[in-house]
Amino acid sequence: MAESNLTFAKIVANPSAYSWSQAYNAGKLFAVLSLEAEEESQEKDYLNVLGKEILDTLEQEFFTLETKDLESIKQAVTTTSEKIPQEINCSFVIGSIVGNVLYTYVLGNGRISLKRETKLGNLLEVRDQKPDALKVASGFLQDNDTVILQTKQFSDIISIATLTELMDGLPPTEVAENIAPLIHEKEEAGAAAIIISYKNAASESSSEPVMTETVMEVAEEEIAVEAEIQDQPFYTPSVDRNRGFLDKFKQNFSPLISKLKSPGKVNTNLTHPRKVILTIIVIILVVLVGSIVFAMNKQQSEKTQSAFQSIYPQAQKKFTDGQSLVSLNQNLARDSFAQAKTILEDGKDKLPKTSKEEKQVLDLLAQVDNALSQTSGVTASDAKLVDISTSPLLLAETKTDGLYFTEDTSHLYGITKDQVFSLNSDGSSQKTLIKNDSDWQQVGGISTYNGNIYVLDKKQNQIIKFVQTDSGFSSGANYFASTQPDLSKSISMAIDSDVYILSTDGMVTKYTKGVAENFSLSGFDKPLASPTSIITNATDDNIYILDNGNSRVVVLDKSGNYKAQYQASVIKTAKDFEVLEKDKKIYILSGGKTYEIDLK
Repeated sequence: MAESNLTFAKIVANPSAYSWSQAYNAGKLFAVLSLEAEEESQEKDYLNVLGKEILDTLEQEFFTLETKDLESIKQAVTTTSEKIPQEINCSFVIGSIVGNVLYTYVLGNGRISLKRETKLGNLLEVRDQKPDALKVASGFLQDNDTVILQTKQFSDIISIATLTELMDGLPPTEVAENIAPLIHEKEEAGAAAIIISYKNAASESSSEPVMTETVMEVAEEEIAVEAEIQDQPFYTPSVDRNRGFLDKFKQNFSPLISKLKSPGKVNTNLTHPRKVILTIIVIILVVLVGSIVFAMNKQQSEKTQSAFQSIYPQAQKKFTDGQSLVSLNQNLARDSFAQAKTILEDGKDKLPKTSKEEKQVLDLLAQVDNALSQTSGVTASDAKLVDISTSPLLLAETKTDGLYFTEDTSHLYGITKDQVFSLNSDGSSQKTLIKNDSDWQQVGGISTYNGNIYVLDKKQNQIIKFVQTDSGFSSGANYFASTQPDLSKSISMAIDSDVYILSTDGMVTKYTKGVAENFSLSGFDKPLASPTSIITNATDDNIYILDNGNSRVVVLDKSGNYKAQYQASVIKTAKDFEVLEKDKKIYILSGGKTYEIDLK
């Protein structure tokens, strides 16, 4: 794999008693970190010492990795985050370049931007995220790309528009010199950024990688930057060749011309001077009419050109932005493609039908639609009605009273306020397994794992675990030992050794051995709306969520990243669903009937 040349520059604000920031680099590992305390620490230089400890831990965890990829570096970041006290507000943005692949991470809030050729956009921009929440992204870098890691405080001061103006093709050192006065003016101690310019060594005359660094401290000066960017495609106005000036002239003046050709037929008494005068009048009329027709054609052409210029360049820019982001962040790419589609759809009727301009717009619209279909992951499914017995689990729900149902390889299970019971795989032979001896009060879900049964109690904010024994099931034991989360909004639960809990507000929380994990959903085209059920198990590769509000089943990987969605109108009123990942089937229970959707 080819080596790369990296040049970079740092921007770091002066620390205060309550806030501290730093921009960091070691080899091809880069980071910006800001720490804020609600009140001044009694220990001198507390934030400074803590910050250096965090960065030292990141360096140690990173350089001990045998293989550096998205997941391994994520684990290093997660381990490092354990060094951050809960009372400290942190913005931690990390980037690592391995070969020509960029791996990025935002812990808390922050922003990562990418400048490719003349386009600048955000790879990750995280705001209003929990301090311990982590967002990740990765993708391939191209020659002359520039990556900017920014703390939240920096991104609050320097907008993308300002960043675009101040970069303007300059190297990192000069960009840092332009930005530093703006940071100083705001006196925001948590503002820090690092600007990294990437060059593929294969395009350089030197075969050795070059690493240079400039640290730009904020200076007591102001700077004003003005920039005007013009980015318009080649334009050629169209001409209506089916009906030109000559055709119109012939239609309107051919009778007069024919008379001029035979003047004797007009009036045999016309003298030669009169014939000359008549000819001059006709010529003047022809020139006048020609001028009018020419002016009208020009006016129409200018009107068409003006409408075209208000549509095409803007849509083309959004489409190009989306293409540059596909390999780095498909969510942002979809947003750009969707914006391009809206511009084209709203504007295409302003152009003359069958004109060259309309054809260019329609051709671009076809490209945008194709790009959206390739990045959306959306499947409009034809839900097929099947016999209700096709899914024993859903059949049991229609025949048996119960609050929640689940299954393992041999039995179906249901729960009421009084008991947990089992059913055979055909829904028969109901048998009481566990009587409710004040174990649960308000059921929010039931699941099984390794033969044990787990009951979620929303009122007690607890999961009660019943262990299978030779004589039945043991007394209930609390899953959460020390701290108890708020489970009042819980609506469904699934277990694959870790516990996943779905809430009515669309949040999914993950617990391992009773401890909350850093877990969040990402990559959605729109958030969950009124979800009702979550499904996964130890043998499934993915997590599935029944999203009634959006009439879809959403597919996620085990890290919470969006993979696909299946849309069907019957999901809007679905009571429950079952997923057989190995058989590539989804079964939907809606209106007392069972529908089948094929998994891709």
